[in-house]
Amino acid sequence: MTLTSLSFYLLVLALLALYYLVPKRFQWVVLLIGSYAFYAFVCLRYMGFIVVTTLTTYFGARGMDAMTARMEQTVAAHKQDWEREERKAYKKRCKSRRKALMIAILLLNFGILAVLKYYNFFAESMEALFASVGLTVSLGHIGLLLPLGISFYTFQSMGYVLDVYREKVPAERNVGKLALFVSFFPQIIQGPIGVYDQLAHQLYDEHKYHFDNIRFGAQLILWGFFKKLVIADRAVGMIHTVAGAYTDYAGTYVLLAALVYALQLYADFSGGIDISRGVAQMFGITMGENFRTSRARSPSTGTAGTSRSATGCATTCSTRCRSRRRFSTGAATPDSTSAITSARSCRRPWPR
Repeated sequence: MTLTSLSFYLLVLALLALYYLVPKRFQWVVLLIGSYAFYAFVCLRYMGFIVVTTLTTYFGARGMDAMTARMEQTVAAHKQDWEREERKAYKKRCKSRRKALMIAILLLNFGILAVLKYYNFFAESMEALFASVGLTVSLGHIGLLLPLGISFYTFQSMGYVLDVYREKVPAERNVGKLALFVSFFPQIIQGPIGVYDQLAHQLYDEHKYHFDNIRFGAQLILWGFFKKLVIADRAVGMIHTVAGAYTDYAGTYVLLAALVYALQLYADFSGGIDISRGVAQMFGITMGENFRTSRARSPSTGTAGTSRSATGCATTCSTRCRSRRRFSTGAATPDSTSAITSARSCRRPWPR
């Protein structure tokens, strides 16, 4: 089942019907059941990995929250009889334990990802290295395929863990709701990676049926289909032709094939994300754009879910500021007032 398969859209239609028919307080349960049903259908053998990530994320975040609450209660209870230095030392010990727990969660989950994704490559490389000096070494190989969406749900979950550690968001107390955040089916294949404080409340909120959501979602899905099937899939033929016999072609054709390859990657990836966003939109859930410009990321947030290219922002600001200058000199355009407002809103601090 892929983002362009008929079975995927039969699942989407069934979930949409249930989602808007059940009592609204159970809508998130429909999404959870649908997400796990989708994952089980596609990747049942490897379902344990996403369960492990969900549980370690849930209990780790709850543990960090509990440590913070206990620290505040203890400090408040000893406010009168502890000196300032004693309070600081106690807080430092508590923060160290929270940090150790956070690091343990990160190491466990990123360790699982690294082993499954890179161990076989590492083992083969080391065996080849030893063979080059006449040594025969067998490091063994992992006979597992990469679980569906492991990179996406791992990074999304660990982003949530870091947000809890930094006390930007409270730990989710309902393990089912956190499981939905980790496994939400439209984004599990190709993303985009969501930020907890932007996505989670939309997953759990009650949503009324609005035809505009269906219409806009369908438009995004069709646009994603165009990128993936019309642009990306058609470009593959040219790329394989040139790459399979690149010595037979002049440098101009090889360069053109390289440029088409970059276009193919962009169209395939962004098309998949548009489809994911479109499906989510049909459920009333607005997911962030992964990018607006090829291979560009946000200078302001650095997050995949809300990213915006630095070049795009700079160009937009430049255009709007020119409009502002024209307005100030009397050569106002119909959009000058809105351009001024937009230019002001586009000012943002750049990362250090």
